Amino acid sequence: MQTGHIVYGVASTLRAIGFDPERLVAAGNPVPVLEHVITKSTGAVDFSVSRNGSLAYISGDAQGALTLVWVDRGGHEEPVGAPPRSYVYLRLSPDGQRVALDIRDQENDVWIWDFARRVLTRLTTDPSLDQFPIWTPDGRRIVFASSRAGAPNLLWQAADGTGGVERLTTSQGVQYPWAFTPDGKSLVIRDTDPTTLMDVSVISMEGNHSSKPLIRTPFNEQNAEISPDGRWIAYQSNESSQEQVHVRPFPAVEAGHWQVSTGGGTRPVWARNGRELFYVDPRGRIMTVPVQGGSSFIAGNPTVAAEFVGAISSSALGATTTSRRMDSAFSSSRARHRQISSRTRRS
Repeated sequence: MQTGHIVYGVASTLRAIGFDPERLVAAGNPVPVLEHVITKSTGAVDFSVSRNGSLAYISGDAQGALTLVWVDRGGHEEPVGAPPRSYVYLRLSPDGQRVALDIRDQENDVWIWDFARRVLTRLTTDPSLDQFPIWTPDGRRIVFASSRAGAPNLLWQAADGTGGVERLTTSQGVQYPWAFTPDGKSLVIRDTDPTTLMDVSVISMEGNHSSKPLIRTPFNEQNAEISPDGRWIAYQSNESSQEQVHVRPFPAVEAGHWQVSTGGGTRPVWARNGRELFYVDPRGRIMTVPVQGGSSFIAGNPTVAAEFVGAISSSALGATTTSRRMDSAFSSSRARHRQISSRTRRS
């Protein structure tokens, strides 16, 4: 604006902050200007400001509120009980008792839902975008990407909210955390290269957290997941012009390469027993592929694990196993295999 301010929207509220065009830095703290402005689930805000300062906007609150549900293999949904919010990404804790959530409203923070206590607790409080949380294998800490110092880099803090936030990486490129190795000594991340764009790298959780490339090709690789035994890495890539799910040995990724999905696939998730790989197909269905690891990798044919009316939010898919009770929709397994998804709330 001609007044030297930048106007932007957060959680249905327009805010203004001073901006120095010569130094290219923000000046002062943001100030709320107007509440109840339509904000879409992507973060886009419906408003415009003329040169003379007149403001036009569409009144309303955040759109795209989603609900968290368990989905079994028959497509039956069981509400988790968390309130409808703008959920974008979720990760189940190693013990399956909690879920870390990337919620794009109220300052765009990381939250934790406790299934037993039915309580939603805010973990991060910085005004910058905090996103893509993942748990350490012991469930004591959460790593997430944050834009607090420019491009999203990796930070972590205790999952119970105690202590401070620690910075893990410092990079000019965008970084997102994807998966820990089972021993917790390495973290697989999305890295960005000016030439190859989205790549997969691995950083050491010891020492100075050094990073090295893992999968770097002319194509985009993302949403990487390490198998429960730590021997395989699944990820999605557009190397065949369509997003597909692929698997390679880990960490010797050049020793083999298999395409698991057949008609397109994104967001792979390993079943906790390591014998299945879930992913989402272009129709929004949750697919499953039987796999065998060991000394070599063998994948079966993809089948539909769950098909239901609704939309799965981007990256919002997880898988867990619990032995609470039998579920007749799940073959003859004594354990109950469930996928948790974030889907558009029905009116």
